[in-house]
Amino acid sequence: MPELVSVVIPCYNHAHFLAEAIESALCQTYLCSEIVVVDDGSTDHTAEVVKEYPGVRYVPQQRQGLSAARNTGLKACHGEYVVFLDADDRLLPNHFEISRRAIRARPDTALVCGDFRLFGSEEQWHTHCCEPDHYASLLKCNFIGAVHCAMFRRDIALALGGFSPHLQACEDYEFYFRIARTHPIYCHHQLVAEYRRHASQLSRRWDVMLASALSVLRAEWPHVRGRHDYVQAYRDGVKRFQTTYGDPLLWQTVMVARQRQWSLVFKYLRIILAFYPGGLAVLLRQKLSRCWSQRARSLGLPRL
Repeated sequence: MPELVSVVIPCYNHAHFLAEAIESALCQTYLCSEIVVVDDGSTDHTAEVVKEYPGVRYVPQQRQGLSAARNTGLKACHGEYVVFLDADDRLLPNHFEISRRAIRARPDTALVCGDFRLFGSEEQWHTHCCEPDHYASLLKCNFIGAVHCAMFRRDIALALGGFSPHLQACEDYEFYFRIARTHPIYCHHQLVAEYRRHASQLSRRWDVMLASALSVLRAEWPHVRGRHDYVQAYRDGVKRFQTTYGDPLLWQTVMVARQRQWSLVFKYLRIILAFYPGGLAVLLRQKLSRCWSQRARSLGLPRL
């Protein structure tokens, strides 16, 4: 009997994207699947969209957040394997077929992952560091990236407790760490998903992403301490996240300061001090350099 693949789609006020997500799951070349939409307290027409697809299960709940919505879907579905698809993203038609074949061939693997592309782009994205130790690779960066690139063994995901609901972001990154500490991961590097960029997505909130990514990474320190190879990977990861999220946050802080939005300035500065204190020194040096250049020009001095 074919194994069932479950798709869990958490949705909070993304009804305008939801139909595309559902249809991308319905159009798979591997047909033995179920779709569960978890409505996380939406105030838009999410329920009406789901009604247009009679075979899709609709599970409503009060607003609890993305992790809790995924966990609700994980408990409600029945498949041997599960794919978590955010309502604003899409799967490519070969995802279930490729991923199921890869995970079936490796009985001890907890998840397999592939590549993704941005909507309308021809470029594939995947940042796997090619090391045999996937835990070390995760310390350097979240190489799996978009969660819908992955297929999970549902029994293992349940046994590990699913996604951590206390995190504002990077809950998938934290889950990958818990998996990698106890089970193998396999990357097949075939293109299986599309990732949508839009102005309201969480990944463009630099303050939340910096704090969440480094909080998740810092929580791994007890498993890293005393391992030279892991310590270096950990340090590389800290630098990567500070560059990726911290540098944009620095300039966002400058922008809101110029607009005299002082509550945001103090909020951002607290996060920078906690997670990227070296960034303040960079910002100060650049500010002093600019002031010196302006003063030197006013005095007719040569540029250094």
